Amino acid sequence: MAFKKNNKNSDFNKLLGTILDPQDLEVFVTRGKGCEVLFANQKARFRFEDDDTDPEKIKEGCRGSFAKNIPDLCLNCPYGGRKVEIDYKPFDTKDLEGRTYNVKCHAVNWSDGKPAAVFFLRDITTEIKARKKLYSLAYIDQLTKIPNRQRLKEDFAALEDKILTNQAVGIVAIFDMDNFKNVNDRYGHNTGDLMLRRLAEHIQDDKDFEGHLYRLGGDEFVLLFSEPVGKFAGDDILKKHYQDLLKKALRAYTLPNIAVSCTLSIGAAMFPRHGNDMGDILRKADIALYKAKAGGRNQVAFFEDQYEVAQKFKDLFINIQPLLLGAGKTFGYELVDRGNTGEVDDHSISLNGFNRTVDALGLNDIENDQYYFISYSAQLLNPTIAKILPKEKFIVQVSPSISMKMSDMHTCMELRKRGYKLAISGLKSADVTPDLLKTADYFKFCPDDKNYAAQKRIIASYPRIRFIAVNVNTLSDFQAAKESGFKLYQGYYFNEPVATTKTKEIAPIKVNYVQLLRLSSTDGPMDFQEISDIISHDVALTYKLLKILNSAAVGLRNVSSIAMAVAYMGEENLKKWISVLALRGIAEDQPMEIFRMSLIRARFGELLAPYFRIKYDPKKIFMVGMLSLLHVALEMSKEQLMQEMPVAEDIQESLLTKSGVYTGLLRFYENYEYANWDDVSEFTDENRLDAQLVNDSYIEAVKWYNDLISSP
Repeated sequence: MAFKKNNKNSDFNKLLGTILDPQDLEVFVTRGKGCEVLFANQKARFRFEDDDTDPEKIKEGCRGSFAKNIPDLCLNCPYGGRKVEIDYKPFDTKDLEGRTYNVKCHAVNWSDGKPAAVFFLRDITTEIKARKKLYSLAYIDQLTKIPNRQRLKEDFAALEDKILTNQAVGIVAIFDMDNFKNVNDRYGHNTGDLMLRRLAEHIQDDKDFEGHLYRLGGDEFVLLFSEPVGKFAGDDILKKHYQDLLKKALRAYTLPNIAVSCTLSIGAAMFPRHGNDMGDILRKADIALYKAKAGGRNQVAFFEDQYEVAQKFKDLFINIQPLLLGAGKTFGYELVDRGNTGEVDDHSISLNGFNRTVDALGLNDIENDQYYFISYSAQLLNPTIAKILPKEKFIVQVSPSISMKMSDMHTCMELRKRGYKLAISGLKSADVTPDLLKTADYFKFCPDDKNYAAQKRIIASYPRIRFIAVNVNTLSDFQAAKESGFKLYQGYYFNEPVATTKTKEIAPIKVNYVQLLRLSSTDGPMDFQEISDIISHDVALTYKLLKILNSAAVGLRNVSSIAMAVAYMGEENLKKWISVLALRGIAEDQPMEIFRMSLIRARFGELLAPYFRIKYDPKKIFMVGMLSLLHVALEMSKEQLMQEMPVAEDIQESLLTKSGVYTGLLRFYENYEYANWDDVSEFTDENRLDAQLVNDSYIEAVKWYNDLISSP
């Protein structure tokens, strides 16, 4: 060995070498003012025993060998001239060749009984490169080399505790490039990518923006700033500070030899003033971005308080009410939004209508044959909105004043000019004018108008218009509206219980579905063999089950057998999805809304279950919602249904009486569907539910249902 040793320690060192030589570590032991090297394993010796290195160097001790090649060793060694703790924390350092090592040092008693220091050096150069590469892939946008959406999400999450404890304030600003599509279309995506890189570089070059920029995707970027509470005297001063700062980014961006330039439109929202959730603040900043574009582009716009979602229940809750054809088929849905009932400023961007419709339905979810009625909002005339709003799906509902101002007529004509179909609502038959009817494709009379004879005459005189009957909540309401000539019906007459005095025979085609529902409704373990037997004897049932398991709502792809489905999903999930399938089969010849409402109720309640003041079993809450309209689909009384279904006693009691555990929840569903917001508010207060949570859970339940019925 090329280091100092004596015969007494030779056997000990050989034994130690046998143990440590195979290790992928450099290990050496040193002590004393002369930094004598008592031991070095093979990998450590190799550092000084190659062809280019004097093998005697190691005899110079650690200071003339290891520490000379890795200077930081002396700074952290008890024999290096500094008073340090021998058992210190590991640290990373580089050698003179630039390789990185993780170093650990420990105090030991050597074989002679005297203290020494043992060093462990692990080369982590390759590991660091791999770690940096993984970090770059996970957190860095590969085009612009700035942090991406995931890094933004995590950086904001790191601020949340300070925001919630009133220690931090700040803003989130979204911006994109005006006219950027023209660059891509005219000069190609390579030029567009180059412009995005140049933009990111320019923004980052400004020290005020450096380290605050993220790319969401496309030409959309985000700036995130936070400050300690107290740095600014108030929100207005904070807003003014960042407004001036963001204006520094406003300029025309272009490249040499191209004739197109792009400006920036910036929308910003403040936290915690506009919320403390990343998604909510981004959404509000996005609304402000629309406002900046509507105002002429190349400007900064902040989300304003007057556009915030009100915290009062009646101004927050929305629901989606069906419009049915006479045969019970769904024609479309109206977003019932009782918030922001005041007059809308024609120059404002309102949350009413479009944004809340998008929240509730999602433009990507509208892949069906239904139409969607939304309330008029001035932003519908915004060119940006007009480009992305599918006019073949949305019908704009206008509620003109009784005096029918010229501005009302102008609004109607402008909407028709832009390609929208119109529904006029809220007028009594005595206030209807021929000029107004000329603009209408659909018409609703005021719910308080009881002049049915006049309504019938108007309907007969305008066969081109489809008149919508409102508040059709009973079969007698439906019959009366149909006789008056209405073609569309809004209400819940389809879920009126059928009066029956004898047990109704279940149609043979539904027997399998009812049997499946029985098997999945039990509190006990499922009989998978019996379920498999039922499904295997019904080709249509097998197809439907596999289709629903493959749907986006379940997330299982390429499921090819019931056995595979059971293995993937487990008993509880399988109970739920077999129940869903059975309910769909039972309601097949009934209005689709029975199926839709039952499942939205089930999912809505399941999402809220963890937040109730009294904790309920989410699985039972799902079952209650799903079974709540089953008697209608089977054309049975609730009592007859419960005789057929072996469900838990607390579920039966809730469905049959007014004093069951879940009876209040069933009333809550009905009040929500009928937009009885005062009663909804009372229920949420009793159960200590946050208004935003209720609203978001309903929206999520609707989206879940949309995914469930979509094709796999």
